[in-house]
Parts: sequence; structure tokens; C-alpha cells
Amino acid sequence: MIRQRTLRQPALCTGIGIHRGTLTEVTLLPAPENHGIIFYRADLPGKPAVPADVDLVVDVSRGTTLAANGVKVHTVEHLMAALHGLGIDNVRIELNGDELPNDDGSAKQFVEKILAAGIEEQNARKNFITIDKPVFYSDEQTTLSIFPSDEFRISLTIAYDHVAIGTQYRSS
Repeated sequence: MIRQRTLRQPALCTGIGIHRGTLTEVTLLPAPENHGIIFYRADLPGKPAVPADVDLVVDVSRGTTLAANGVKVHTVEHLMAALHGLGIDNVRIELNGDELPNDDGSAKQFVEKILAAGIEEQNARKNFITIDKPVFYSDEQTTLSIFPSDEFRISLTIAYDHVAIGTQYRSS
């Protein structure tokens, strides 16, 4: 049985949000089993919660923005990548602004802070999503296809009309 994981102790990340330019402090806190990944806006009365849920994504134009009950959290993708890569299922994320810091434009700062805080295995079984039929999504700028497979594989192509990015492809 693969078990859920959380942080052993709190981790603090600070920095400037890349798109909004605001100084933000983010505290990653251990959370109980089955809590999930939830952002709490500590700068607002009552610390409103914004769960990390794909159904709450409201914008992906220059980063990933989540919103719930009129409260937004911008540029969550780097922290979400770090949490997924390290197998963290349960964490309380308290931030004092509306955008996460971006440091060097990668997940590196978050990974380092999480590893320094330590990772703790919990008793509850980890939940997995099973893809049992093809899933397709398309809009004016994006096409996404997900297929059932016995192995994990991702292929990605991005195409930006910018000399620094251009067209890039990766498959693993």
C-alpha cells in the first residue's frame, strides 16, 4: 500500500510574484490525512480557503490561477509541481498575498524548502486517478489528450511566437 504524505515541519518561502510583482510570504504546514492541498489567504479576514482543484482553475494565460468564493491565488503551478514531484498529498499553504513567489522561474525553491522541512508518511492510503477511457480537451489555443496506459508517459509541445521560447517538444 502506498501511503499519503505531508511535511514533517513547516517550511517558509518568500519572494516576488513574477506576474503581479508583489512580495509574498508562503508557509507550507503539515496537514492531516485526507486534507488535500489547500491554499489559505492569510491576508484576508477568516483566511479563506482555495483548494487545489482542477475545477477551480479560472485562468491559465500566464500561469495557473485558482479561485473559490471570490478569492484568487495566482501562479500556483511551480509549487504544485514540487508537491507532486515529492509525493505530498496533504499540506496547508498559508500566503499573505494573491500570488506565489517565483524565485528563478522553477520549482527549485519549493523543492529545497520541502526537503529541508522533511516529508512524513501518513497512515491513510494514497488516492490515485485511473484513466479508463480517452479524455480530450480543446479550445482556441490548447489541445489536450489523455489516454489509458499501464505506464506513465507525457508528451508535450508548446509553440510561442517569441524568440526565447519558440516551439519546444518533450516526451518521457
